[in-house]
Amino acid sequence: MSVRYLVPFHPKRHPHFFTDVLIIGGGLAGLRAALAVHPSLQVLLISKGGLTNSNSVNAQGGIAAVWAKNDSLEEHIEDTLTAGGELCDRSIVENVVRKGPDEIRQLLEIGTQFDKTPDGDILLGREGGHRSNRILHAHGDSTGREMIRSVIEEVKRRPNIRIWKNTFALDLLTEGNTCRGAIVYWKKHDEKELIWAKQTILATGGCGQLYRETTNPEVATGDGIAMAYRAGAMIRDMEFIQFHPTVLYIAGSSRSLISEAVRGEGAILVDRYGKRFMPEYDSRSELAPRDVVSRSIVKQMEKTNSANVFLDLTSKPADWIYERFPGIAATCRQFGIDIARDRIPVRPGAHYAMGGILVDEDGRTSLNGLWAIGEVSSTKLHGANRLASNSLLEALVYGSSAGRNASLISENIHNDYEVNFIENKPLPPLDYKHEIDLEDIRNALKSVMWRNAGVVRNEEDLKHALEDVRRWSSYMFLRQFKMIDGWEIQNMLMTAKLILEGALERQETRGSHNRSDYPDLAGTPVHTLK
Repeated sequence: MSVRYLVPFHPKRHPHFFTDVLIIGGGLAGLRAALAVHPSLQVLLISKGGLTNSNSVNAQGGIAAVWAKNDSLEEHIEDTLTAGGELCDRSIVENVVRKGPDEIRQLLEIGTQFDKTPDGDILLGREGGHRSNRILHAHGDSTGREMIRSVIEEVKRRPNIRIWKNTFALDLLTEGNTCRGAIVYWKKHDEKELIWAKQTILATGGCGQLYRETTNPEVATGDGIAMAYRAGAMIRDMEFIQFHPTVLYIAGSSRSLISEAVRGEGAILVDRYGKRFMPEYDSRSELAPRDVVSRSIVKQMEKTNSANVFLDLTSKPADWIYERFPGIAATCRQFGIDIARDRIPVRPGAHYAMGGILVDEDGRTSLNGLWAIGEVSSTKLHGANRLASNSLLEALVYGSSAGRNASLISENIHNDYEVNFIENKPLPPLDYKHEIDLEDIRNALKSVMWRNAGVVRNEEDLKHALEDVRRWSSYMFLRQFKMIDGWEIQNMLMTAKLILEGALERQETRGSHNRSDYPDLAGTPVHTLK
């Protein structure tokens, strides 16, 4: 057996662990997959941090699903296709949208508490790109946190599911075109471990930390993309990075998402002079899809020579605002901003990766035994631009499918791993004369990606960024690091390379990919890497 990996290991010195299904990632997709595995099979779910540190937890606005009687599956399907810039797969969109209501019912059965009217009906909000109110939310603007709470409680009730927190997946174990598990670093014991699994599900989330401005938590460093790429899995559409239009912009603070639901409830965007500008760019104004609003904000910032624009919700009653958006109100209050009386400074930030590991309608990758779900995958649900609140829906539908199908396959596989045949070929030791400042590399990469591969791109800037990434990679990949910081930066560099190569090859403007040197749609083919 031959294994590709970032760090050397020895099978006789490092412990082994066997499981039926290995799930890498503790967000909504990974947790949902664990629940879908048959109770007779053993599941090991590993999480890079805790189970409450993911993009799923941070989701404010809600989850999109056809729930109201005056809404329709057909309208949700068409809204998704329109937002996706003609790159969605209609059959995938139809499958996910049609399964949405049933997934919501299952959440309600395990105790998820969505916001309701005094009569007991579920409250439905609206976000950009949706023609109807179909966004279910919880605790005003804490939908992801509530969904994760209820799902975690259900997972903990299942005796067949084991959870390892603070465990970093280094690389996949492969034999030919088959995934056999993963090499992990268990921080608790400062030990690398080989996990042999009949089926492996990647649910590692996105890569927003590649950008200086992002809504993503610190764990979102593209690890799953890099692991799968090293193992030989097909990667697709990495150039499509969605930038959320409204990220709280306070100099010196971490960036916080200001939910699209704020605009859905009537907030308007104004520039530094108080002028409302969105109607000049799109007839849908503030409810245009995210790519349109982000580009419009950037243009208005350039026109007014400003670092940000403002979100104005002050036309609404103060009591209603505090009840509808308690989390956002509390965050802004820390910086002296009363969202019922003050304008909120915002600008775009990296938010969601539409591309990722190529999968089929059930989440299978191009490697046998390997599945990918959630943001790390490329399902063709989102196309070139994700419709607001479709990501939690995708996580549930694909988590359920991948967990169920991986379970069926695992039942027919015996534990026959020949671990003594692992071929161990560590890189030769090098005499490093200079220490690497990992924080400096990380900051430089984030700045280059934001400046050269952000909301608006062009060939010259992309080529310069790719030169930088290749130069840094030339010496970063010669080193064998012993801690997570070094492994993360290696993954970030590899993922950045895929984004830049894809952005250079796609010579058009489509969805979230905006090439100023190719402003018109050109219909170039989907970009796939191996």
